[in-house]
Amino acid sequence: MATERPTLDTVAAAAGVSRMTVSNAYNRPDQLSLGTRQRVLAVAAELGYPGPDPTAASLRLRRSGTVGVVLTERLPYAFADPGLVTILHGIATELSAAGNALLLVPGRDADGGSLLRHAIVDGLLLCALDERDPVVTAAVERQVPMVTVGQPHLRGVPRVGPDNRRGAALVAQHLLELGHRRFAILTTASAGAGEIPRPLFGERVEGFRAAAVGGGAAAADVMIVCASENNRDAGRHAVAQLLALPAAQRPSAVFAVTDILALGGLDATAVAGIDVPAQLSIAGFDDVSAAASSSPPLTTVDHDLYEQGRAAARLVLRLIAGERVRTPRSRMALVPRASTGPAPSRSPR
Repeated sequence: MATERPTLDTVAAAAGVSRMTVSNAYNRPDQLSLGTRQRVLAVAAELGYPGPDPTAASLRLRRSGTVGVVLTERLPYAFADPGLVTILHGIATELSAAGNALLLVPGRDADGGSLLRHAIVDGLLLCALDERDPVVTAAVERQVPMVTVGQPHLRGVPRVGPDNRRGAALVAQHLLELGHRRFAILTTASAGAGEIPRPLFGERVEGFRAAAVGGGAAAADVMIVCASENNRDAGRHAVAQLLALPAAQRPSAVFAVTDILALGGLDATAVAGIDVPAQLSIAGFDDVSAAASSSPPLTTVDHDLYEQGRAAARLVLRLIAGERVRTPRSRMALVPRASTGPAPSRSPR
């Protein structure tokens, strides 16, 4: 016959103390003498009692000591995207210093439903979500302190992140000054049926295109190329397709909406024997650690992803504590490197 699982009452009876004394041994040890606490814990260990249910305790105290980070992608993506890894590093650093835990919550489970409604958290950080995404509605309905990182822009909700349109425009202006007038914007594929497009990338596409056309490029000479995913291999494949075009149709410069796509583009040029930047300039966005050490080093936009993560965590912790907060301004700067150079002279047709 199976032995029943010991409870707080079981421990109290075996130790000859009150239920409150057992509870205090775990939750308020300062209320007991050292000897009493050690005796209670020894009896609990002998009985196999694991301690109070943390879920019940969090419901009673209305605090879990946990902040949820809601992602638009499935969980493996959080560990594959170097930009997101850097943001999460900043978030984890700040939360850990404050004695809080971090819970990663994917926007949708394997069946397409939301896991957010069941997450036991004190506050939420929403990372790179479109405001139309159902998970945003689910987050708002939780009515817990919330901060967005990058996207979405929600009324009354603090946001940490760069001005993506302005950052992309800085890249366009840089390339225009180098004489480029034929561009490809490398982004991710359009969303399929029932899916939501990545909003950060849309803002970067729009910002670059508007600045390029406003600076003298013909609208027809700013093409948009969609990679299948936001990863290096997808970027390599997309740029390889560009390089397969007839020379007269190729762009002289590629702007990738993320560094990871741009680094894939550099891989494609190396395989094809294309000289960067003499034959093709490539620029990215995010300034991930690999950007400075690539071959050649990648021109990109630095907007301090690590500090954005820390700032977002600080804001949500202050909101949890009942404080009023103001949205901070994010630093952003173009970082010109050797992957961009003067536009090559067009050979006569």
